[in-house]
This record gives sequence, structure tokens and C-alpha cells, in this order.
Amino acid sequence: MSILRGGDQNDVPRVGMHGKEAISSCSCPSFVGARVVIELTVVKKGRQKMKTSLARHIISLHPVPLYAVVLASITSFVLLLIHMMGGQLWIVALLILLAWSPIFVRVTLALYRQYRWLAFFFVLLIAQSVHFTEHIAQMIQIHLLGLSSIQAHGIIGMLDFEWAHFIFDAGWVPICVYTLFFIFRKSNPWLWVLLLVVTWHALEHVAIMRVYLTTGIVGSPGLLARGGAIAGGLPLIRPDLHFLYNLVEETLILIAYVHQVKQLPGTSERTTPAQSSLVEAS
Repeated sequence: MSILRGGDQNDVPRVGMHGKEAISSCSCPSFVGARVVIELTVVKKGRQKMKTSLARHIISLHPVPLYAVVLASITSFVLLLIHMMGGQLWIVALLILLAWSPIFVRVTLALYRQYRWLAFFFVLLIAQSVHFTEHIAQMIQIHLLGLSSIQAHGIIGMLDFEWAHFIFDAGWVPICVYTLFFIFRKSNPWLWVLLLVVTWHALEHVAIMRVYLTTGIVGSPGLLARGGAIAGGLPLIRPDLHFLYNLVEETLILIAYVHQVKQLPGTSERTTPAQSSLVEAS
């Protein structure tokens, strides 16, 4: 005569089952809870391992000697001290860029030897980051130092003219993004979003350049800044609006770049040959 009823017998692991197999055969709350805890732990450890693997892969792809970083940092600090003692800001900024340029060249060449188009992506990322720094400086000058939008020229004021903005924002960046979109469009969804933002930003500068060439007016609002061609624009002055444009572009370029790095062989054991060929296109 069986001591357990038929329904209770299903709640006891059968002989011969071990570990996870035994737990999966049980329906009682204690065993179900243990199974959930085990699965959550495995998922958490797997995610941590993937993050660590990605970080290591990014570092290995961008080899920078420690001495080079220390030397560039010390040089930058000394140059900032020179600026505080009266040195012209734009000269100090150019010298700081020069101090970091060997690292930029080294990383770019290291990427180019393995993945040519990723090196191109990296150049765009750094160029946009430097450009965005100018917009950050302009925001500080306007909103913290009290300068007007006409007086606020960023760090390297000699480059604050319409042709420079047009060449970079309606020329260089769109050319780079459209090229990368053509290469990586099937593996990088972030480039689709970036393409839309960059296209609209370029149209803004086309409208601004049109006004400049026909009237000679510098600093026109374009399409969506306050007083712009589309319904009078938004309640934002042109520097504020274009700071937001560049903030969105910088964020999307960085996210798209990291996403592309994830597709490289070595970041995931499941990387397929098709993904590898997309990255290694030459």
C-alpha cells in the first residue's frame, strides 16, 4: 500500500535524476523557487561575463600605452596652467589637441590594420567629439559667463564662421554617416536613427548658408531656431538648438560605434561569419 497519494508522488524527484533535471521535474513551490534563483544567477553571471568581455575587447582594439596617456595628460595640465596665467585659449586648445594626436594616430592605425571601416567610424567619433566640445564651450560662455550668442565663439573662435559650420555639419559628417550606413546598415540599427538626425541637421545648415550667400547675414536662425523659416521656429536661440543637435549626434555615434564593436569576432562566441564579413569590409 502506497504511503503517498498519487498527486504527492509527482512532487518528489524520481530516482536517477540529478541537479537541475531533478528540480525541473518538481512542481512544489520550494523546488520552483530554487530553479528560478539558479536561472537568475546564471543569467546575471552571463551578462557580467559579456560586459567584461566587451570591455576587454574594446581596450584591446584601442591599444594606448600608459606612458603616452600620462604624458599627454601632464602636457594638457601644464597648458591649462599657461592659459590661466594669460595664454590665449585657442592656442592652448590647439596645443592640447596636438599633445593627444599621437594617441589618436596610433589607435586609428591599429584599427585600420584589422577593420578598415571601423577605423573610419572611429575618426568620425573623435572628430564629432572635438566639435561637440566647441558647442559645450559656447553653452558655458552664454549661460554661465553671460555672453550673447554673437559674442560666444567657443574655444577656437577663428573657426566660428558659416563656411566652417557648413563644411563640417552639412559636408563631412553626412558623408561619413551615409558611408557607414551603406556599409553597416544591416547590422547596426542605430545608424538608421543617426542618418535621420544628421540629414535634418545638414538641411538646417543648407538653409543658413542660403541666407548667408544671398544677404550676407551671419548667424541666421535657419529652420527651427527662434525666428526660423518653419512657423517662426522653436523658443530656442540658434546656439542652444545646435547644441542639442550635436548632443544627439554625439550620443548616437557613440552608441552606434559600441554596437558595431560588439559585432566583431571575439566579443561574442555567437558572432557569425556574415557579421564578421560586414565588419571587415574593405
